[in-house]
Amino acid sequence: MAWFDKLVNFLGLIAGILLVALTVLVCCDVMARYFRLFSMPWSLDFAQYGLFVITFFGAPWVLSTNGHITIDLVVERLSPDKAKVLRRISHMIGALMSGALFVFTCVVLWRAYQDGTTVPDTFMFPEWWIYAFAPTTFLILMIIFVRWVLVPEEQIDTSMTKELF
Repeated sequence: MAWFDKLVNFLGLIAGILLVALTVLVCCDVMARYFRLFSMPWSLDFAQYGLFVITFFGAPWVLSTNGHITIDLVVERLSPDKAKVLRRISHMIGALMSGALFVFTCVVLWRAYQDGTTVPDTFMFPEWWIYAFAPTTFLILMIIFVRWVLVPEEQIDTSMTKELF
């Protein structure tokens, strides 16, 4: 599933670009306020939604590269066979939770779409646009966990950072 790995890398790349853009935006906003040059009232809203998108676009990449925090005190003390079983169980739990969150966020997205509510901020847009990122992310996370359950541990490649495209 090379296309899937490329999709995950692309989402991680977008998250990284957005993080750099938000950093530059906040620095410019602070400097502009400090020197009383101009005001960017939209920057706070952009930062809020940007952080939201960064979280949902970056999560699959972080998971697929094992970049998340792990507390492996118990796993390290087990025999290799038992540790392998425990990791497989944790991957199953991750797949089930991601699947449940996928279904839940689909319901929330559909209700927001049907209601037609808008977000009353500097940027006016339909509320469902915000929720559109979550189901896709949880589906991708579920696929990653399922792959880890189905593929033997020795064949799992978590070095996706070697090649972005």
